[in-house]
Amino acid sequence: MDSPTTEPLLMQPVGAFDFSSDIIIGLAEDGTIRAWNAAAADSLGYSPEDIIGQPVTEVLPELDAASLRACLERGIANGTGGCDMVAHHCNGVPTSLTLSISPASTQGDGSDGFWIVAKDMSRKLRMRNIQQPLIDCARLVGEPFLEKAVEVLAGALRVRWVTIAEIDPDNPVTARTVRIWADGSLQPSTDYALRGTPCEDVAQNRICFVRSDAIAQYPDDHMLVEMGVESYLGVPLHSSTGKLIGLLSVMHDAPIDEHIQPALILELFAGRSAAELERLKSSSSVERLGRIVEDAVSEAFLFDADTLNFILVNRGARDNLGYSMEELRSLTPIDIKPMIDADTFRALIAPLLAGEQQMLTFETVHRRKDGTDYNVAVRLQLLVDQQQRLFYAAIEDITERDRTMRELQSVTNRLNTVLGNTSMAVFLMDDQQQCVYLNDAAERLTGYRFAEIEGRILHDVIHHTRPSGQPFPLAECAIDRALPEVNQVQGEEVFVHKDGSFYPVSYSASPIQDGSGIAIGTVLEVKNITAELEARMARENFNAELKAQVEKALAERDAAEAQLRHAQKMEAVGKLTGGVAHDFNNLLQIIGGSLELLGRDVAGNERARQRLDLALSGVARGTRLAQQLLAFSRKQPLAPKPVNLPRLVGNLEDMLRRALGEHIGLKTTAETGLWDCFVDDGQLENAILNLAINARDAMPGGGLFTIEMANAAVDDLFACKYPDMQAGDYVMVSVTDTGSGMLPDVRDRIFEPFFTTKEVGKGTGLGLSMVYGLIKQSGGHVTVYSEPGIGTTFRIYLPRSTTPDTAALERRSDTISGGSETILVVEDDDDVRTTVTALLGELGYTTLTARDAAAGLAIVESGTALDMLFSDVVMPGPVQSHELAKRAVQLIPQLAVLFTSGYAEKGIVHGGTLEAGVRLLSKPYTREMLARKVREALDARATA
Repeated sequence: MDSPTTEPLLMQPVGAFDFSSDIIIGLAEDGTIRAWNAAAADSLGYSPEDIIGQPVTEVLPELDAASLRACLERGIANGTGGCDMVAHHCNGVPTSLTLSISPASTQGDGSDGFWIVAKDMSRKLRMRNIQQPLIDCARLVGEPFLEKAVEVLAGALRVRWVTIAEIDPDNPVTARTVRIWADGSLQPSTDYALRGTPCEDVAQNRICFVRSDAIAQYPDDHMLVEMGVESYLGVPLHSSTGKLIGLLSVMHDAPIDEHIQPALILELFAGRSAAELERLKSSSSVERLGRIVEDAVSEAFLFDADTLNFILVNRGARDNLGYSMEELRSLTPIDIKPMIDADTFRALIAPLLAGEQQMLTFETVHRRKDGTDYNVAVRLQLLVDQQQRLFYAAIEDITERDRTMRELQSVTNRLNTVLGNTSMAVFLMDDQQQCVYLNDAAERLTGYRFAEIEGRILHDVIHHTRPSGQPFPLAECAIDRALPEVNQVQGEEVFVHKDGSFYPVSYSASPIQDGSGIAIGTVLEVKNITAELEARMARENFNAELKAQVEKALAERDAAEAQLRHAQKMEAVGKLTGGVAHDFNNLLQIIGGSLELLGRDVAGNERARQRLDLALSGVARGTRLAQQLLAFSRKQPLAPKPVNLPRLVGNLEDMLRRALGEHIGLKTTAETGLWDCFVDDGQLENAILNLAINARDAMPGGGLFTIEMANAAVDDLFACKYPDMQAGDYVMVSVTDTGSGMLPDVRDRIFEPFFTTKEVGKGTGLGLSMVYGLIKQSGGHVTVYSEPGIGTTFRIYLPRSTTPDTAALERRSDTISGGSETILVVEDDDDVRTTVTALLGELGYTTLTARDAAAGLAIVESGTALDMLFSDVVMPGPVQSHELAKRAVQLIPQLAVLFTSGYAEKGIVHGGTLEAGVRLLSKPYTREMLARKVREALDARATA
């Protein structure tokens, strides 16, 4: 029933925070850095530990508080929030960022901080500037490549020195620089002793990367000392046979920027540098390639790029084609390719000539001299040196391979038919546990297509993490042991789906062996066992669940029975107290009326007057006691109407403060847009005063009394807990004290009549009973929460009124007047009838009496002139009081009708509420109350 609260947005990294390629920075409202992702650390150099807690101006000097707000407002206005700004890297290098700023809170005002999302434009521009010269350089061949390579690498890696050196593979103690770039220009070559230098480590066939203090690590390298080298990176160069023939290295007088991956760039250049270094040792490309071509096992062709005439064709190709070298010199590749004409071939090689591709691969058909054909796979490359442009073609006869592939495809098709129609997920892995096959069932199981995981270690794709979130190393995986142990393993595990969810499986992993019995891979069969585990768990938990359900049902039944017994007890007590109150009211009416009549007889006798007042005071106390009994028994006649609770409570504040005393504070709150409720406002005032008095007694040392008013939409779930409550709209009044509180056994009985924890003579035990009866009779509900030492809260739910409170204050004259009209008094109690007649006589009225409704009806029907019918509600005999009133009004249209009763009864009261237009004077009443009600009823005839 209480409104949910909304927690403020916390500035914490979200799911993909550290996996984003964008820089993400979280700021507090004052510009302090609160969050810093991996991309920010990578681009700007600061670790989260170094930067979090610092002002954002440390890295974005322009982004002060005013600029931050301006960027945010500009972003909200134009819908983007993008702006360019220069950031400071931790090493002092400026970095250009394009960033957007958004508020972290839903209010959009930055009260909970800001998010900055930025892209590093410096890195993108830097990489573009690095990549293009590298691409241009890669198109060169021979010495132009080597000269350009050192220049390009110096610019790309932003270093002062770049060297390409050659080494004698048989005596690797000295290096000779082939090309050296220093401070913006090529320098003369020189010899270089390797001992005690980082180049000696490179000569051991490994990459050497000295990030800083190079001189301190290699103090014997005099060249490093003279040059003032701070950092060094070198990679070995290998010949086509794998021998070490040189090294490629870069040096700088400051740390080399690792963000541009210098080691990777050097390795990419190492292969071409080694090839061109090896090329320099040969006299010409034709002679060099001639030897390679002639001795190659596969067919090899060398032909002019312009004329397309064959220059060299190796022995294997000549033997397969059946042509001599003299015959082939007059031919071109087009002459031996019956499936490709001249235009098609020219278009085919055009990308190589334009430098758009480095190598061209395709399959076609070659025709022998005798007219027979065979299938070939072609790898074609353009070679350029200072002499001429040549095409080198490596040809593989694939006729036998194609035949084998067709046979293999036939077998594969049959195997795929089997594997594609099984519900078991099947995976094949090679000897490195890399995935080489998975069937349709495996794709459905994992969520991956085969193309997504082909060649990847299967464990790292679907079995890399435990359900706890901890990494699952391959070395600890039982499936992986099937291959090295050459043994089948079975079990149950938990796999990871492509969407990140976990699912249980049973598996069987078996090694795949070749003809010699060597394990060359693993076949893995997997089945999802989610349903099986659920069934297993259901069987295991069945008895426990059944027991829990039985215990729950028994507990619910016991609670329902206890609630029913309590309701029956309260109903029985209510009937008893209602009957007692009815009779008690008649007695009080007789005593009170007689005492008031006696007052005139003792006029002038002060002592008798004092005793008479004491007796009347006792009658008043008895009257209040009877009213409380009637309220609990829900027999008091209510006159509900639309009530504005804040108005009612506001009118009560002075009385509440007096009742609570100076040592107890009073606080009232009302929800905005509070509905009006439908209740008898006078009775509700009494109920709130009763609760205030109880709260005062519970806070003898002082405290706080709080009244809260709010709308409450009660749903079926809440209403079903209370049999006497219906779902719908209510107005809730919450009354809370900070007093001593109640134990559960006391709390469960507080609404019972005559139950009290106060000392004898300190209370009747009917105050809360009256509250309970009023709320129930009004169609509402009341709950109690109390905790010893903390306090007590009563929540009263009153039905909502759909019509507004008019708040019209009735003006009532203080003058008590009688009259001369004729009144028919119908009362079955002789003593009450006598007393009432005497009181009316004193007021000047003429009275006629009847002891039941039938007798009264006879007087009405006799034609006697009557001005008013004053009748008790509860009447003996066949005629009821409401029937008498109805017939009397029909016969005498201007007849005034006033009922009296000790408690609510059917006929004029329904559901505890008076019928519209009915006037009622509740017993016991005083001479003043009687005079006022009679006069009001008689005077109302004139306005009717």
